[in-house]
Amino acid sequence: MWLRKLTLLLGLCVALPAAAREFPLCLYGVNNPADLKIIKEAGFSCIQSYKQDPQNMENLAKQATELGLKVVFYPNKIIGTPYEQKAQNWPVLAWYLVDEPDVHHWTRERVQAAHQAAKKAFAKQDTALVIGQGKTSVPFYDLPDVMMMDWYPVPHLQLTSFGDNVRYVKEALEENKMTDHPIWAVVQAFDWKNYKQHYPDEQRIGRFPTREEMRFMSYDAIVNGATGLFYFIFTHKGTPLPVAQPEYWQRVQEVVLELQKFKPILEQGRVVKNPVRLPAGLKMKTWNYEDNQYAVLLNTTDKTQYVPRKLRAYMKDKKQMTIDPYDVWILKK
Repeated sequence: MWLRKLTLLLGLCVALPAAAREFPLCLYGVNNPADLKIIKEAGFSCIQSYKQDPQNMENLAKQATELGLKVVFYPNKIIGTPYEQKAQNWPVLAWYLVDEPDVHHWTRERVQAAHQAAKKAFAKQDTALVIGQGKTSVPFYDLPDVMMMDWYPVPHLQLTSFGDNVRYVKEALEENKMTDHPIWAVVQAFDWKNYKQHYPDEQRIGRFPTREEMRFMSYDAIVNGATGLFYFIFTHKGTPLPVAQPEYWQRVQEVVLELQKFKPILEQGRVVKNPVRLPAGLKMKTWNYEDNQYAVLLNTTDKTQYVPRKLRAYMKDKKQMTIDPYDVWILKK
């Protein structure tokens, strides 16, 4: 069903004006400049790297510039070195302050100091902070220029908990009167078995998310307020995913390439009131874009749901009135 609906969007890739709000599609854990071409072809618009060697960062930035990609780097090993001046011209989407301060018990003051140091060195570039859940005991929300949130539910938590945690970030920003603050959600693209388990004495759990699960998490984040998406991570046990697990890489590609087609709506469309009232279990977000109206419809339950009759005007197949569990429809009127 979603493949049929996706054909409605094939003509949407248009050049964006400079003033358009960027909706980044980024990939974590990219360290080799030679990998950027395949990442670009997969639909991504930027990369994140954990490597902090300044020369490697410069090489990545140079290749990213040639391919029209943005980069997200740690600033720590750049500030106060000759690379600081060079980095002013790198295609930096944001400087990555710290990974999950709520998990690693960073104080608010320590995060604030990291943000201030980065802004002093790179006044015209944004800072980003990723938290491990939407609600944190320490209020970090007002410190960086961009809030990020990573929450990885597959297979041990409810799939909808990802969108819930995005919504928690949005609500916290609204409480701080920061309604226009960017929120970048980090989608799970890895197998938990490859990482440290919370209870190490118990049997290891995990699997790589299915394409449908990654697709649902991506759109669930968007419906709940995400203004950018990152995917964690490019490697599988240290080897690039296209080599280590081509099937997994294909799943990621299919989701991201679809989102790339939807980017003009996310960047230039105007969010409007949903045209129909939805029953419990369905979620929807609607945009006006150019001369059309587009909507993302989610079934947030594990059961098939009936779709309201008034949505038939959006549907190519007027007889299709049920949506599968955790499915996503992209509709156009």
